[in-house]
Amino acid sequence: MKVNQGEIVEVNFLLPDGKTKPHPTIVLSNNDINIYEEAFIGVMISSTAPDDNYSFWLDNNMVTKSPNKRCQVRCHLISLIPENQVIGKHGSIKKQYLKELLIKINECVFVID
Repeated sequence: MKVNQGEIVEVNFLLPDGKTKPHPTIVLSNNDINIYEEAFIGVMISSTAPDDNYSFWLDNNMVTKSPNKRCQVRCHLISLIPENQVIGKHGSIKKQYLKELLIKINECVFVID
């Protein structure tokens, strides 16, 4: 299933403990990469994660389809996901908030100590 940057898709996300669990995931990589690799870079969304320095809270106005629960993006849980692992689609994050999310990910994950 083809995906586009900013879409929120459901995948069996690989967790740090080595298990997989269905989670909504925001597509971070651009469409050229997604087509070239038939895979995308995604970041996991959770409704049960702690509020910490790795959280980016999602409000209903940030997305095209409101989630059932209050959610946050887990900025450090990033993975390469084959497109054929997409279970379903759940709208998208609006472009201005995708930009804010990418800045947050860069600040908390990729900054050099």
